[in-house]
Amino acid sequence: MKWLFSIYLLGLSFLAHGQIVIGSNTKIDSDPSSTLVTNLSVSSQADIRNLKLVLSSTQSRTFSAVGNPISVNNLTINGGNYAILGDVTVTEALVFTAGNLIVDKVASAGTLTYTGAKDLEGSDKSYVNGRLFIQGSGIRTFPIGNATGYFPARLDGVSAADASIPLGLEVISANPGFVKTPDLKDIFTSHFWEFSTGGIGVFSGNTQISLSDNTSGFFGTDGDATILELSTNGAQTDLFGSPNNSFYTSSSPMSASGKYYGLAKADEITVRIRKLITPNDDLDNDVLVVDGLDAFPDNQITLIDRWGVVVKTWKGFVNYPERTGVAQSDFNFAKLAIGNYVCVVEYTERGVRKSKKQMIAVLK
Repeated sequence: MKWLFSIYLLGLSFLAHGQIVIGSNTKIDSDPSSTLVTNLSVSSQADIRNLKLVLSSTQSRTFSAVGNPISVNNLTINGGNYAILGDVTVTEALVFTAGNLIVDKVASAGTLTYTGAKDLEGSDKSYVNGRLFIQGSGIRTFPIGNATGYFPARLDGVSAADASIPLGLEVISANPGFVKTPDLKDIFTSHFWEFSTGGIGVFSGNTQISLSDNTSGFFGTDGDATILELSTNGAQTDLFGSPNNSFYTSSSPMSASGKYYGLAKADEITVRIRKLITPNDDLDNDVLVVDGLDAFPDNQITLIDRWGVVVKTWKGFVNYPERTGVAQSDFNFAKLAIGNYVCVVEYTERGVRKSKKQMIAVLK
């Protein structure tokens, strides 16, 4: 049974027992204390203001705004799985008690946007299955997950410049293309997070992202948490990370071109300066080698002679494969005089600048 109605709500709370269909050109302007509770599907082409809507069902239902966007002050999901069709905006409070709000971005069936100032909270029992857009600055928490569970995320330090841009996050199951690098021990493959904007302006990229593995036990004690970013141009960046309550927060900010995010374990890599250079073309110790440094491309090496004179400085030093007989193309180690030198290595590891110094000997 479908009900077609045009009403002016006067501070009433009531339970609807039929499928609610609010026709076009209908205007609902309720008293701010009015609450509509329904355990059925809702279909609207109306201009709705002030209404507090509670979706309460034990079954799968639809919340349809096809043909005209819906805007409600308060929306509570209190049971069932409600599929969002069309564009729905919640302006004051989005409350998760039980059940899921399902937003199918693959079919482009709808969008869900929250513009309120209150931070959102979900749980294993209730969250957004799909993409959730949130406006505003400061801390923005996304109670999101997918069919396998609740995996929230958070944006920390959203700037005022981004406050009017709907920033969206969604949990996805398919690996968008993250790859292991020498300093990564393992990548969390249970799920990933996809970031997007609502098409208004450009994200400034001054925000840190926080991800939760939802107590999966992925990290344990064998490896430090790090957050990976895969940009729209396919570049993978390690944003590093540290525990922050139930989240892992990136040390570096998100980039404006970032799209996918994931968790990984960072393995400890030892940077070791080899103590001997014998440039005699025997394919053994012919060039300077710093083990482990290739994992840290943000590096600088300074080679100093016994009198404190800088012989050579490299930025972004890369080890050549051993036993190739090929020296670094910009320096001929055979020209070094026999004797002792000091090698100073500086590099950035997980956002921290480190340095090592080692005496090396040149023999011929």
